[in-house]
Amino acid sequence: MRTAIVDLGTNTFNLLVCERGNGRLHIIHSEEVPVYLGRGGIERQMIAPDAIERGLAALAQYAAQARELGAERLLGFGTSALRNARNSGDFVEAARRRTGIDITVIPGDEEAGLILDGVRQAVPFTSRPALVMDIGGGSIEFILATDQALMWKQSFELGSTRLRERLPVSDPMTVDEEARIAAHIDHALEPLYAVIERHEPHVLVGSAGSFDSLAAMLMADEGREGVDPHAVHMGFSALAFDALKDRLLRMPRAQRLLVPGLLAHRVDTILHAMVAIERVLLAGGIRELVWSRYSLKEGAAWRLLNA
Repeated sequence: MRTAIVDLGTNTFNLLVCERGNGRLHIIHSEEVPVYLGRGGIERQMIAPDAIERGLAALAQYAAQARELGAERLLGFGTSALRNARNSGDFVEAARRRTGIDITVIPGDEEAGLILDGVRQAVPFTSRPALVMDIGGGSIEFILATDQALMWKQSFELGSTRLRERLPVSDPMTVDEEARIAAHIDHALEPLYAVIERHEPHVLVGSAGSFDSLAAMLMADEGREGVDPHAVHMGFSALAFDALKDRLLRMPRAQRLLVPGLLAHRVDTILHAMVAIERVLLAGGIRELVWSRYSLKEGAAWRLLNA
């Protein structure tokens, strides 16, 4: 059965139309649109009226596309912005009436599990523990896993949009502001750091938005025109990440808008995301990174198609 999945993120809504083919996930269509569902309300636990309208318009567009592509099921998964908003039920009901998409608002623990299911479709795991990191606008999910087992998972309300609203920065960001963000992240991630110290993951696997931009920027640094559209994972070194981070964090916004591979809707949140990645790498002494094209929506699709 051809299925459409919508990941309703805090910054972007992501559409996946897929089916099962030869025991694998066969992607028909995948795209994302910036919606900024959390803008102006995420720290007040509300979806602002203008964000509701942007979200409903995006869902209507996705529903029409999915049906044109033959999707028989349309399912949505709401994440951090919706699970924390007091008016999320109103949005979910309005979406069902206007678009026919049934939305389930999932807890952070379930979000982490779906992310791992998606990443496993793209990245080879080994017997050594790998740490998965998925940076959303509202939350960051971490999962520790091997090729045989899920060892640990937790969601932290530390997404890039949430951090940006809590800890606004100058243009360009100052060294003191970077240090303040780092200290805030370190305090919140103490449970993760304890897990890292105990299990010593050898690689950081990054999925979704900020890591998509990171992969594209690193490819541009190597003189390539973006990430291979057929690639589902890509490895790179912490050294390459460090060099890119050091450049980005000192750039004014106008200059970041010109960086090849950095999408305009991530220009304002990429700084906080880069600081978060750096803190995790330093905490674990991790020097190897892998980007995964697949994340939550692929994990949700895999579960549904194999139920």
